[in-house]
Amino acid sequence: MNDALNADPVVRFGSFEVNLHSRELRKLGMRIRLEEKPFRILEMLLHSAGQVVTRKQLCEKLWPDTYVAYEHGLNTAVNKLRDLLGDSARSPRFIETLPRLGYRFLAPVVSLSKSAAAAKKMLLVLPFDNLSRESEHEYFADGLTEEMICQLGRLCPKRLGVIARTSAIQYKATNKSIGEIAGELHVDCVLEGSIRCDGQRVRITGQLIEARDQTHLWSATYDRELRDLLDVQTDVAREIGKALALELLSD
Repeated sequence: MNDALNADPVVRFGSFEVNLHSRELRKLGMRIRLEEKPFRILEMLLHSAGQVVTRKQLCEKLWPDTYVAYEHGLNTAVNKLRDLLGDSARSPRFIETLPRLGYRFLAPVVSLSKSAAAAKKMLLVLPFDNLSRESEHEYFADGLTEEMICQLGRLCPKRLGVIARTSAIQYKATNKSIGEIAGELHVDCVLEGSIRCDGQRVRITGQLIEARDQTHLWSATYDRELRDLLDVQTDVAREIGKALALELLSD
């Protein structure tokens, strides 16, 4: 049994993170739905990482009252787990099959200690600039900023801290540099962006900047129809959230 997992229920392998207490699996901060049996198999494999977990052990733990008919259920659950992890039985990165014996978890499993959690990255979302200058578009830019903060704040709170809107809004239309702002709020990265409207179309641009040397880590542009403002805000914020998860949480 892995004592580190008993001391700290949050562990990481590859680009995945597992909370064994809340039974949550995340990839690059994005939560993945996992059924009970596949999750319990993953839990047993993680606790015995590098060691063989026999089919008999899995049966006794997960199918204690149906010993005769457990084979199909076990195979199905393992296949579901592999699919979600993007793993392959022929070329396994995570779950190795030992024919007629059981399974072994191959990847290194890292326990996320309190010190690691304390070292999480901090991100500031600056209020998005309204380059169109029309006042009616100002509330769209403000709403997009708020939705962006909300989406990023959900990614992985243990590894990524997002500055609250009330602290970020004070930098709207500021003349301060990224370095000055980052120094005042003690953040590692800053997301800044803008909107430009033309009739019923909007162009939204975002860029992620590393505070230490003020270099660009990521940038993208999104063109959308302004049919439903809330849908556009949510859709673009989710797209940016997915992209930033790859940049900020892939270590």
